[in-house]
Amino acid sequence: MKKVLSLILILLLALTACGTQEKEEAATPEENQTEEGTNAAKENTNTRELTAEDEKFAELILAKDYEAVVKETGSLKSESQKDFYYLASAFIKNNEIQTKTYDPNEPNAILTDHKVIKNYLNRVKFVPDNIKVQVDELRTAAEEKLAELEKEAE
Repeated sequence: MKKVLSLILILLLALTACGTQEKEEAATPEENQTEEGTNAAKENTNTRELTAEDEKFAELILAKDYEAVVKETGSLKSESQKDFYYLASAFIKNNEIQTKTYDPNEPNAILTDHKVIKNYLNRVKFVPDNIKVQVDELRTAAEEKLAELEKEAE
């Protein structure tokens, strides 16, 4: 019985070692990206030509019709739709925070809501120039409020 258990343990150890080696070899090419390559990829995601759809969504955001943007971009089919969905969702969450009353006994609720805004804005890869000011203001306000709330929580 001990011999069988020893044999099984040795086989498991050998199989585990082989499986780990394959995973390491597969991960190596992705990790070999240079810093220049990743910076170039980031630059490409921050610039793109505005399509008619992008302009339409930007105008809806300027008009503060965030619900319409969320409805039209909810499928998240393209990067553009994802960006505008996240932007509109961040603005909607900000509006909710402005009108919502928070329980003073539950300080984490408002903190969580500001983290949600920050997370939405961090997912956005491209912001059109005509709404960049509003997005930057929202980002700054959310980060400042988040820092203030985290400081109070300590």
